[in-house]
Amino acid sequence: MKTTVHILLIFLAFFLLGSCSKSPQEKVRTILSDAQLNEEEKIKMAAFALFGERLKEIDLVKTQDEKGAKFEVYLGFGGTSALTFLGSEKYAEQMKLELALGTYKFLQSLQGFRFGKYRMSLIKPFFIKNGEARGAEEFEIYRFRAEGEDLKNVVGFKENDAFSSDNYDVPSEKVVTVLKSMIDHWQVELDQFARVEIK
Repeated sequence: MKTTVHILLIFLAFFLLGSCSKSPQEKVRTILSDAQLNEEEKIKMAAFALFGERLKEIDLVKTQDEKGAKFEVYLGFGGTSALTFLGSEKYAEQMKLELALGTYKFLQSLQGFRFGKYRMSLIKPFFIKNGEARGAEEFEIYRFRAEGEDLKNVVGFKENDAFSSDNYDVPSEKVVTVLKSMIDHWQVELDQFARVEIK
């Protein structure tokens, strides 16, 4: 699994070297238009183009139903820093909105694909103390599942641009409204926010 991720990262790096100035949407369009890539490669490379180093893991399972191909997807999504400027009461709320925004961007960018079971985890580094030893380790602190096609049918999903934001990358009010509606469709599988201590 990790070998596949490393190979895809190397391939993606070469593939996108000449397009560093392109927006994530443009990078995804370039990937999707490549006739040499199969569906699974397009989805995985698009995810790396959208999330970069924040994508910790991706797993795809292709299934078939009466309408054709459908993909079950798992995304491990996170950050590279254990630091936060958020207070503890805002941390969980903000992290859920980040997961929802990542989901929105992923599903909207890949709207030509059908998604069944959609699962996503928040994996973050945290400072830990073990006796005198201190360090940072990554932990899965939140995970949800939903039906990908159900999320696409949330009010406003198709009408708004998931990438719409201000100069500070803060999503527009309309996008935030869609994100909150998406969160209402989640079934939570893991919630460890109560164990996160913000200092």
